[in-house]
Amino acid sequence: MDPATITATSFWTNGLIELPWWGYVLTALGLTHVTIAAVTIYLHRHSAHRALELHPLVAHFFRFWLWLTTGMITQQWTAIHRKHHAKCETDDDPHSPQTLGIKKVFTEGAELYKKEAKIRKQLINLGMERPTTGSRGDSMRNMRRLASW
Repeated sequence: MDPATITATSFWTNGLIELPWWGYVLTALGLTHVTIAAVTIYLHRHSAHRALELHPLVAHFFRFWLWLTTGMITQQWTAIHRKHHAKCETDDDPHSPQTLGIKKVFTEGAELYKKEAKIRKQLINLGMERPTTGSRGDSMRNMRRLASW
């Protein structure tokens, strides 16, 4: 498309780049893949479990991407996920398919997340920043504290 022929109408109907139908499908799949990778790598492995150290630029990219695409707040997601592990498959588990049912967890997952995110005490206790020493002793003390929470 010639740049001179782009009008306000064609911009709103075709977007910045005119793609064939399969181009939009591939774009949606690619963007979804980046979001899934951000949840898995950044939120789950890096933030919640501290199993992975990321370069600050990579961590910032993932954090920004998740905020932009999902509206997730890292501290909230981390706290809710840690509570899930501490209270796994009990009535206190924020998203247990065992106690809530698989249908509810799949269809109302965002609502369950929002409900848990309103509990300020757990956000402070479970969404804390990473310990500076990172020793195994600190990790074990934190796990005992989480399990007794």
